[in-house]
Amino acid sequence: MQEKELQKILIVDDVTENIKILIELLKNDYVTFFAKNGKTALEIAKTKKPDLILLDIIMPEMDGYEVCQKLKSNETTHDIPVIFISAMNEVGDETKGLEIGAVDYIIKPISPPIVKARVKNHLKLRSAMQELKRLYSMALDSNPMTGLPGNNSIARRIEKALNEMENLGVIYSDLDNFKAFNDKYGFALGDKVILFTAKVLEKAISSANISDPFIGHIGGDDFVVIVPSDKIETVSSEIARIFDEGVIQFYTPEDACSKYICSINRQGEKETFPLMSISMAGVDLSHNYYKQYIQVNDALAMIKKKSKAVPGSSFIMDRRVGNN
Repeated sequence: MQEKELQKILIVDDVTENIKILIELLKNDYVTFFAKNGKTALEIAKTKKPDLILLDIIMPEMDGYEVCQKLKSNETTHDIPVIFISAMNEVGDETKGLEIGAVDYIIKPISPPIVKARVKNHLKLRSAMQELKRLYSMALDSNPMTGLPGNNSIARRIEKALNEMENLGVIYSDLDNFKAFNDKYGFALGDKVILFTAKVLEKAISSANISDPFIGHIGGDDFVVIVPSDKIETVSSEIARIFDEGVIQFYTPEDACSKYICSINRQGEKETFPLMSISMAGVDLSHNYYKQYIQVNDALAMIKKKSKAVPGSSFIMDRRVGNN
């Protein structure tokens, strides 16, 4: 399990001593960086994307109010919470700060416990809001049958893993002989097989003690699982085992015993088909071979074809390694 990254705080003040005090106060719990003027603060906010900004008001050239207004008018930085820390202690000063978009206003000289408490509370609120946005986005994108994240959420999760160089692997799964099963047993039972497959993926991940997995449903019988790189082989093996043991329940005793079914092929002719199995393709994102989601998607599609050519449930891993 990867360690949780520390949240980032940008401190903006033209007085070096004030910056030092805040860095000393926050450095054990957060990643801190600073700017001594408004122009630099705006540049850092756009590139480093801090989780919170502590902003002084009285600064030369561009005061804190103007910095805050520019932050709130920029698409990249508008949702970063800003706390003013200022010696300006009039009610009107605080009111103005809150009206232009700040989430809080702390008067100098600061009380260290108060600063730490307010910073902590606003970062918690930011995390909660980001999680709500993520869940809402996933809900809009979710597959109506399984409720799992759909194509857009899958693409975003893989792009995030690539951009942040996370040690994660992607498993793309697809059922073999599913169409023949549908043709003989009907779509209602076919839907139950898809729901069963989703449960198989959940069980396999649970048995591997993965705390923050991702399961996505592309559509039909195609699924994507994202797990830590060192768990790819274990999870894929467990998926195959659980699927093979459980899929038999969807067949008649006669078909289960003979281990094949008679159905109609794509040419409209009668043909015998093996029982359903699950084919999987894997890509280890930590190998740094792929830089974009579309490259990962294309590789998984290609590898899955090779996996489907292997009789029964199978898993083929992409072993290519890029330059760090």
